[in-house]
Amino acid sequence: MNTVSRIDALVSLSAGLAAKRQAHLIGLYVIPEQRTFPSFGSDLPSSVKESVAAFFKRRSAVAKEAFENATSKAGISAEWREISSSGSTKVADTVVKHGFQAELIIVSQDNEEVDDGVETGFCERIVIESGRPVLLIPKEGQFADVGNHVIAGFNASREAARAIFDALPFLDTSKTTKLVWVDPSDVDGIDGDLPGSEMATTLARRKLNVTAEATSSGGDDAAEVLLKQAGKEGADLIVIGAYGRSRLSEYVFGGVTWTLLKSAPVPVLMSR
Repeated sequence: MNTVSRIDALVSLSAGLAAKRQAHLIGLYVIPEQRTFPSFGSDLPSSVKESVAAFFKRRSAVAKEAFENATSKAGISAEWREISSSGSTKVADTVVKHGFQAELIIVSQDNEEVDDGVETGFCERIVIESGRPVLLIPKEGQFADVGNHVIAGFNASREAARAIFDALPFLDTSKTTKLVWVDPSDVDGIDGDLPGSEMATTLARRKLNVTAEATSSGGDDAAEVLLKQAGKEGADLIVIGAYGRSRLSEYVFGGVTWTLLKSAPVPVLMSR
């Protein structure tokens, strides 16, 4: 909930999903430990600390009020947590720890144009480290509900399979689900039956309205292909496995993951 600039969209969607699934909703606001800057020496002046603390406290109050108004109106089981992140200057550190006990984490895309006090790379860390499915809502727009019409990127990888099954609470109530495999010819051993049809059959056993489609990117970016499919189908949710690799001390996402993580215009459920 630290992204206060998106608080109305976050609480509206979160409360709606919780009501629909009779779930318990937790609103989490993290107050990170204040950074130490070399120009100030080993610690910050008390006046600066107080100013920074007040910044986060004001925003926490705004977020809490919006959260409690939305959850009360929805009539759901809910709780508010304001946590001081002792020993860490990163909001993500505390969100990850609390996220371990959650079925789903809901956050907003990073927006570098807005100062909410959340560090750069927040969403990437939640996706990488939490071990939980993460629902990212776009940095702009309102979303009353998600999961009625779903586009799922699928390529028979571990990440894709994990995302599909993590998304079952959405797929089980969706009106339509389409599995889209972009450029299956690029994957060794894929021939014969329609790529993705076996997964579609598995999901159809749950009485889901699911189809599979193989498509060529035609040299276009695969993320754009998925986004075009989402627009064509009127999808209100994209499901995708988060692909990437470690490179020394950093984690480098693949192009499709990065694009959808940063700029998808519809909510995205990511899992890895």
